[in-house]
Amino acid sequence: NYPKPMKTLIVLSKQFPFGHKEQYIAHELIYLSRRFDRVIIYPHEHFKSHDIAGYELPDNCEIADLNDRLPRIAKWLPTVDFLGLYVREFFQGKTKLWWLKNTRKFFATWLTQSAMAAGLKEFILKRGLDQKDIVYYSYWFSTSAVCLSILKQQGVIPGFVCRAHALDLYHEDWKSPDHNIVSLPFRFFKQRNVSKIFPISNHGLSYLLKTVPSDKLERRYLGVFDYGLNPDSKSADELVVVSCSGVDERKRIHLIGYALSRLNRKARWIHFGDGPLKQQAIDSVTSNEVVLEYRGHTANSEIRQFYATNHVDLFVNVSSSEGLPVAIMESMAHGIPAIGVRDYGTSEIVVDGYTGVLLSADFSQDDLVNAFRHFIDTPNLEYRVNARRHYEEFFNADKNYTAFAHELAQSSFHS
Repeated sequence: NYPKPMKTLIVLSKQFPFGHKEQYIAHELIYLSRRFDRVIIYPHEHFKSHDIAGYELPDNCEIADLNDRLPRIAKWLPTVDFLGLYVREFFQGKTKLWWLKNTRKFFATWLTQSAMAAGLKEFILKRGLDQKDIVYYSYWFSTSAVCLSILKQQGVIPGFVCRAHALDLYHEDWKSPDHNIVSLPFRFFKQRNVSKIFPISNHGLSYLLKTVPSDKLERRYLGVFDYGLNPDSKSADELVVVSCSGVDERKRIHLIGYALSRLNRKARWIHFGDGPLKQQAIDSVTSNEVVLEYRGHTANSEIRQFYATNHVDLFVNVSSSEGLPVAIMESMAHGIPAIGVRDYGTSEIVVDGYTGVLLSADFSQDDLVNAFRHFIDTPNLEYRVNARRHYEEFFNADKNYTAFAHELAQSSFHS
């Protein structure tokens, strides 16, 4: 008749619940908090002590904001560890020159993560938490996974799990227009120490299978909530297109404006999101028949409300690289078909000829124009039905997060 031990989940985010990003952690947290007695969130890259949390947390969740009071660590010990790790990673990785160029940055990362690991260890000891009742979960396969790998290697924790999304998944293979976004070291160190990786796409799963044993991998899709179907069109005269993303070189939303301007018909393009190339997007509309509504940064709740109350014919994402876009999940939850690019995991949600049209990775302007014309010329009721059906089968938050939370709570994930 001993009391049941409290099951604790320690979640490492980037900055959540501070800032306005990582909103999908908030969605998942609803389900995690139901399966665990206590959830402790460590915002791993949060360094501004005066910030106010931007999300409301369930009652059994608390924040361990440790970064402004990390313990001192002996400098020689992390240095010795780093040298051995550096050599091993150097010979296992593909981009030798990249490693050499970034040695100083990687060493700084190692020192920082060693300090953060020591801080988390101290926090656990002070709270008197029992390791056998803790599940460690990194939402990203990035530096937070390095922190937990250090603790695993030191024997402080028995194991940990993490999701893997895009940049944190593909590491040196991630494509970026400026070729400067690749900056995640210690890939093989993390792979050796993690108990289980949950890539968010089948593409990511296949990629990891090249270097990670299959028993450490399981694909787990993210999900979005159901806010109802998008209303039917009241007029067939105007094509209504929506995009939702940052406005930068990788997202290249200006291509949408160029293509719509060549259709020679009325079109309304609504864009949610902001970024440095706003003017380029505005200037891309060269036809008087095309109206651009540039909404800028918009709360997710407002975007979902827009989908629920305003007819949209088509969602468009022409980014040069995406993991598996949550923005497309959201539009398809409302039954809105999409145009996407055949890259990484996008083809798992934009199924060509079923939920939308898939462009090749090196598509031309003519290809995008023809994709728009396909939707103009083809009655899209079937596309809308399929988009909704695909969402319900694969990307429903209630179904996906309930199962995922149950799996975390029932398993020890101790390597």
